[in-house]
Amino acid sequence: MTAPLPISPAAAVEATKASSPVAAVVTTMRRLGASGAPISADQVREWSDTLLQELYSQPPVRWEYRNKNDVGPGCWVTATPEHFYHAAKRGWVVRALWETPRVIQPERDHAFKAGVCIRCGDPEDWAGPDCSPLVKKVDPRTLLPFDPKWLVEPLEWLRDAPANLNAYDRRHRAAQAAFLLEKLQAHIEECNKP
Repeated sequence: MTAPLPISPAAAVEATKASSPVAAVVTTMRRLGASGAPISADQVREWSDTLLQELYSQPPVRWEYRNKNDVGPGCWVTATPEHFYHAAKRGWVVRALWETPRVIQPERDHAFKAGVCIRCGDPEDWAGPDCSPLVKKVDPRTLLPFDPKWLVEPLEWLRDAPANLNAYDRRHRAAQAAFLLEKLQAHIEECNKP
């Protein structure tokens, strides 16, 4: 079972000292900053020594190397101790990474065509690490209260209509057009409501 949380600020500092020196320093800084009390130069120096000691004692997560003249974006390769020790002789640049690299997600990867991402529209020079596709505007016709397939046949009639029609075809097409107009007017009125 976990221990109960400390109540006083001093108890919080003591509890964080056990977890890490950095946490203890940050907790003390926050506590003294919130109280508005003056802080001595010796205290600031002690804090900076602790933070710098912890910063420079952290082991890197991994090492990477590349050739000196290679400047491409994907030129860094995971290094082994052999790469590190022979870097100067073989003309390699070695770097240490203290953070784990991000996991590449295929659905968030850019798809460039002619220098522009076809998903988000960002140019290749300005594109960030992740592709954020644009939100496509909803076509208002998809919100119609009737089936859009109903429009296909009358539109084909209008496209292919002969110059002279018999009375039956005129009545049938007039009835279909009246029905579609009624539905469209009802939809327009519904959209205009606040």
